[in-house]
Amino acid sequence: MATELESLLVGHRTGRVFQIGATDLLIDFHQRDGRLLHISTDPARLTLHLTARSHRQMNDEARSDTSFVSLLRKYLADTRLIKLEKIGYDRVVHFEFELETGDEPVTRRNLVVALTGRGANCLLIEGSQIIASLREREGAQLTYTDPAPPADKLDPFHCSAEQLDGEIIAAGRDISAAAQGRLIGFSAVYGRELAARAEHGSPHRALVDLLSAIFEHPPAPCLYSSPDIERIQREPGIDELILVPSMIQLESLAGMNVQTFSTVNEAVDRYVTLLDERRRFLNIRQKAVSQVTAKIKKQKTLLANLRRELAGFSSAETHQRYGELLLANLHQAEKTGDSFSVIDFYDAAQPSIQIPSGGKPTPKDAAEHYFRLARKSRHGQEVIEARLPQVEAELASLTREQSRLSVVTGFEELNKLTGSSRPEPRRETTKSGQKTTGRSKTEKISGVRRYKSTDGYEILVGRTDRDNDNLTMRIAKSYDIWFHAADYPGSHVVLRNPQRKEVPARAIAEAAQLAAKFSQAKGGPKVAVNYCEKKFVSKPKGFAPGQVRLSSFKTILVEPAEAGERI
Repeated sequence: MATELESLLVGHRTGRVFQIGATDLLIDFHQRDGRLLHISTDPARLTLHLTARSHRQMNDEARSDTSFVSLLRKYLADTRLIKLEKIGYDRVVHFEFELETGDEPVTRRNLVVALTGRGANCLLIEGSQIIASLREREGAQLTYTDPAPPADKLDPFHCSAEQLDGEIIAAGRDISAAAQGRLIGFSAVYGRELAARAEHGSPHRALVDLLSAIFEHPPAPCLYSSPDIERIQREPGIDELILVPSMIQLESLAGMNVQTFSTVNEAVDRYVTLLDERRRFLNIRQKAVSQVTAKIKKQKTLLANLRRELAGFSSAETHQRYGELLLANLHQAEKTGDSFSVIDFYDAAQPSIQIPSGGKPTPKDAAEHYFRLARKSRHGQEVIEARLPQVEAELASLTREQSRLSVVTGFEELNKLTGSSRPEPRRETTKSGQKTTGRSKTEKISGVRRYKSTDGYEILVGRTDRDNDNLTMRIAKSYDIWFHAADYPGSHVVLRNPQRKEVPARAIAEAAQLAAKFSQAKGGPKVAVNYCEKKFVSKPKGFAPGQVRLSSFKTILVEPAEAGERI
């Protein structure tokens, strides 16, 4: 790779420089075909090659204003690349630039690209002084020295047959492991290749042949893959994926799909492009799965809350029975403490039982109280029992979608699934009895934050004083519920109630929590919030924006929180 780059880049000036994410660089060397030098210090895909992809085609945002790019432009301005050299067996390449200064002494600067695993980096050097690095470095070393050959490894060109045999025995006769662990510059690919070639002769003979193929013969660049490259392009998210670029033909991968290239650079560019497409696909798929998972979590929470409420409404029959017994004993019920003593006519033995008075002074008042509770419980049961199948069906649909997303492998199918995950405009009934449509869900109201309570009520939160005025005096209707933190500046909050029905206590509490959250009292553990129907809110002439007067209100104590679901 370094040899090919040397013939293409030496003598050229640098142009634009872009940093891609935290690990990659694109440098323009003014190639006639417009290709850019791509340097990646990402340990998952180390590379140094020319690519036809522009900075806009990279997965991550391209930036030209990072500190490293700024220093690179400053120090390499008016310079020309005069030398490109690979150091020893290691994956370290020096780019030497010469600053043209007329009659003054020549100034030389170096860009060192070290593609050495997790410690990979790109260093800007003047003399031996490290000016800057693309990635953070361990330690505070200010001077640069080329990495020395590993003292515990053998030079493969000077490794005798006896030494190699000894290392193989020490590695449990695993030729690949011995090569990777004890020979300088041997990666896993070349370790396996040495083992494959040793099947036809001695390990040392195989080593000599392999070194000759790498360093003495013209390169035969290729890309081995499983499955074939065409399928990988169609299905970048496939699980069982193998991609191995090589500058020689590999006997160890003889049974695998292989595509040959005219240059090493072309093979590497195809390899990196395929990896980037796979990474982009997996990121998009993971985001889609995460979104569906979040929806599933919310649906499960809603389902649990509905079932808990349904259990709370199970006392309808008891309340109805209490009311009927109180009416039947209207003239003979005796009040003792906080209960009424009545005869239970539903029991054959007709015993005397105690019914709590519910804070009411007479049996008639208590009976009416229990009948109201019974009606409320029956209504709650009907609403929840009607809504439960809808929520369960939505949860089942989301679970199926999550399963399909987790196994999809191609962009076309992924786009179809993510498109279907967006809700179609439809009419549905919330627990509050409101009819909502796709249009109303996406209705834009300027100057407000929008939330949906656990019970399906829409909650609007003003942003500024003028937004508060607009929300309260123009948008809110008479039977909507209005909220504001007591005695503290804050947002006006409106819980919409178009059906003019009794609003559940939980929805009241969630709207109050929002009013507390968006007020100057939000730092307290508990905040008092005043609330009333909007018809009790007025704005006398001369009041400043956001100031109103309440003719009647209640107060609730809540913990500040961004309750409900943001919409």
